[in-house]
Amino acid sequence: MSTEMHDARGEAEGDAGVPLGPVEYAVAEGLAEPDRQHPRSQWTTVAVGLIGVFTLIAVVLALVAVATSQKDSGTTVAAAPAATHPAAPAADKPAPTLADSRGVKFEKYEEVDPTLPAVPAGPVKKFTVDVLQHVTQVDPNLAPTEAWTYAVNGKAYRGTAASPPIVVNEGDHVQVTFVNGASKAMNVNMPHSIDFHSAEVAPNKNYIDVAPGKKITIDFVAKHPGVFMYHCATQPILMHTSAGMMGMMVVKPKGLPQVDRELWMTQEEYYLGAPGKPADMAKMAAEKPDVIAFNGYANQYKTNPITVKKGERIRMYVLNAGPSKWSAFHVIGTVFDKTDVEGMVGHDSQTVSLAPSQGGWMDFTLDQEGNYPFLTHSFGDMVKGAAGILHTSGAPMPKAPAPAATADSAASKGGVNVTFGDMWIKANMPSVKAGKVTFNVSNTGQTMHGFAIVPAPAKVVGGNVDESTFIASGDHLQPGSSGKVTADLGPGSYELICHMAGHYAAGQHMAFQVK
Repeated sequence: MSTEMHDARGEAEGDAGVPLGPVEYAVAEGLAEPDRQHPRSQWTTVAVGLIGVFTLIAVVLALVAVATSQKDSGTTVAAAPAATHPAAPAADKPAPTLADSRGVKFEKYEEVDPTLPAVPAGPVKKFTVDVLQHVTQVDPNLAPTEAWTYAVNGKAYRGTAASPPIVVNEGDHVQVTFVNGASKAMNVNMPHSIDFHSAEVAPNKNYIDVAPGKKITIDFVAKHPGVFMYHCATQPILMHTSAGMMGMMVVKPKGLPQVDRELWMTQEEYYLGAPGKPADMAKMAAEKPDVIAFNGYANQYKTNPITVKKGERIRMYVLNAGPSKWSAFHVIGTVFDKTDVEGMVGHDSQTVSLAPSQGGWMDFTLDQEGNYPFLTHSFGDMVKGAAGILHTSGAPMPKAPAPAATADSAASKGGVNVTFGDMWIKANMPSVKAGKVTFNVSNTGQTMHGFAIVPAPAKVVGGNVDESTFIASGDHLQPGSSGKVTADLGPGSYELICHMAGHYAAGQHMAFQVK
């Protein structure tokens, strides 16, 4: 194993581009330093603490005596002021929407190819892993965020916060050149690092902070098969991983049987701060993500299902990159024939449980033509975007939402077209001009839905929107049925929702603007 540090932008940067020196891995991972106090100093600390306790007890006893004396003499003692209700914790701030993002430029979404990449040719599997800082959405209905992600051998997923998979075979010699921003186009302005859970190397020599424009070479042998995580180990690690600096490394075992399709899914959490700004640390610490997504973008394979064939053998590689939530990965309508998770081989499984940073693969077939949702069966997390659909080529394709139109076209085209699917809602335009607006509502889902429009943010009580805030609402719509709702709307921010019990909490709402 060898480690080298290089300048990726030439030698002209001088001291400003000097790479940061090695650090203790305990510090890099946020672990506590060992207690190096001398025993005598430790006993001194204990003695001081005991003196403080005795002093406090004496003060309390004195106060009790004074209070008793005042009561006996008829003196009135003022009561302590009543506790005031604290302001809502910062971690409970709602996710900013597109309506909050005026003037923020961000990348256009491009679907992430879920097909697992091939193992590179050659006796040494070489990868150049770069870093980019970019502003992108991770949910089509929410504000963009600043993402920090990886590019692998020139492949980056702009328009999302996904990082590409790295794929090798068991026993391969792997050489990774980690570059922290190879060009100004990568917009890197801070140190970053890379940590491979698949490697057996000295962390203090390899997983070190690298200054912008610098690079480091890491060599190792992929001795252990599995689905491993790679991530940034720069402090604070929670901040860097929550911004997207996580990816999947697949080490295929020797003798792995061939299948017809190999797909990859990395589940990640996103904690949105101000529009276009980095992730929100308060939400991260409280483990309250705004979005949980597969491959860097909420519900992307629900809107654009992955087409497969009935009866073909599918292998899906899944990593729960976290950083904090567990995943219960499940494909509705099938049973996993075989699973290989963290070295444990199983069979006949309904759900695979993955802690943060754990991964594995599942082999299965789809026995009938149809549409098969895949998701985390932790439904409170699923409704934040961790869902998709496997679509067999002989089945009807789930109806896609109509593309957005301009606000001026609402009147000329007879109103706003609103489409319900199961736990999603889409409109063919994000805004209209003030005045009387007709909403043409259709239910393309498989369960009953109902339309309403409310001021933003919606007033939610017990998981449901308060009906007294409805500006206008429609009847319950059976699957395949439609209706119209008309409302007189003034300028402002609104939400289009499903008013069925529990459907708002399940994610069936969207931002809407009236100008």
